[in-house]
Amino acid sequence: MALAAKIVSGLKADFASQVVRNLSSGLLVVVLARLLEPNEYGLLYLAISVFAIVTVIGRLGLGKSAARYLTEYEERDAGQIPHIVETVALALAVTLGTVTVALIVAREPLAALLGEPGLEELLLVGALYVAGHGLVNSGRNLCQGFKEIEWAAYITLVEAVVRPIVAIGLVLAGLGAVGALVGYVVSSLLGAALFAAVIYRLYSRAERGELETGLRRRIAEYALPITLTENGSTIIKRVDVVLIGAFLTPLAVSYYVVAKQLLTFVKSPANSLGFAISPRYSEQLQRGNLETASRLYGEALTATLVFYVPAAAGLAIVAEPTLALVFGPEYAGGAIVLQLLTIYLVAQAVSYVTSGGLDYLGRAKHRAYAKGAAAVANLLLNLALIPTIGIAGAAISTAGTYAAYVTVNVYLIHLELDLDWRAIGRRCAKVGAVTAVMSLVVLPLSPMVDGVVSLAAVVALGTAVWLGATVSIGLLERQQLRSAAPF
Repeated sequence: MALAAKIVSGLKADFASQVVRNLSSGLLVVVLARLLEPNEYGLLYLAISVFAIVTVIGRLGLGKSAARYLTEYEERDAGQIPHIVETVALALAVTLGTVTVALIVAREPLAALLGEPGLEELLLVGALYVAGHGLVNSGRNLCQGFKEIEWAAYITLVEAVVRPIVAIGLVLAGLGAVGALVGYVVSSLLGAALFAAVIYRLYSRAERGELETGLRRRIAEYALPITLTENGSTIIKRVDVVLIGAFLTPLAVSYYVVAKQLLTFVKSPANSLGFAISPRYSEQLQRGNLETASRLYGEALTATLVFYVPAAAGLAIVAEPTLALVFGPEYAGGAIVLQLLTIYLVAQAVSYVTSGGLDYLGRAKHRAYAKGAAAVANLLLNLALIPTIGIAGAAISTAGTYAAYVTVNVYLIHLELDLDWRAIGRRCAKVGAVTAVMSLVVLPLSPMVDGVVSLAAVVALGTAVWLGATVSIGLLERQQLRSAAPF
């Protein structure tokens, strides 16, 4: 199969699973927002943010480090593959087991530190989510390293379907936020078991060679900068929720969380594209195809901007009625957060097609420095702005620091590849023009949105204007649209 066909095949599978996952997640978020009180809803997602931080500490970047070496050794010494998998499996058993037990032991003082006594029960129930979620993420990384994108997509889909069924069912049974959290625990443990089965199959069919001297040490060493990067990413994405819970109230957490959750579905295409294409940069450079690797990244970057810059502008315009209609009028207070976080949406989309590739290109250490600096800046800004201007301060901190971090990432990949910046610049100028035209059409209509039908009509009109403009000025071709379709 040709390289382009392999990428498109993986992209379609992962995008389809991400669509289902985010529809499922969106359903869960909306239903829970309707079934739970805003304070209880905020407390639930405060607990989940704590779990996310602990999980990253437990994973230690081992999955991504292994994925990098799987890709490398598949090309030059496949006999090392069993040793790579064994090393990572043993290390994950130790690290994830340790942080899970530590969370159970520390749940009471942690709840007291955050000033939320109701958090203690959630931390106890959700401790297994840390282990399961950590294994799911690491398993997904290993599948990516094996270039088994389809298998990663199928398991993601199963996990996505199970979670809302269990969570919503238990909430309806009267178990409240605890029942919802059990849904997260069950789905993550199921996903972990399925990934373990797939990785074992891939591992068992690989021919074992003699362990290369220093391989295990290199895996561990390369995991360290990735750990710093992922810790930094988690701090940027999650510490704002934790600090809002500490400085403000669970109600403020719920406002902030629903705004961030609304972005989850929109980022799916870039997430899938980055996941499918990242290993290919390294693969092509290993084969001496610098021009091909550079072209792949340039096309991925501009395709991402073509979609996400206009989408962010449109979402900012209809932020308030969207939150009120989707989650309920009591959540409309999160509109300012959603508007500010559209900057974060664009930056994150660019990061998906850039950052993962840097790990495969051997730039994990430099990316870690940038992410560490961004995480520290984000933490300090949150500490300064949340007590003074509330949830808007958290959004400003997150959007600003993440945009700066992604800019550094683009510069780093520029150092590795031979990018045609003139062509990229011309396409970016066209993206700006399309965004302006679409905004001029949608903006006067936004005050008229008073229900689901009118919102859908405005979104459909904006989409039609965007699609017509992008095709007419050559940003997209009809054939590209047909070949990129997920089904």
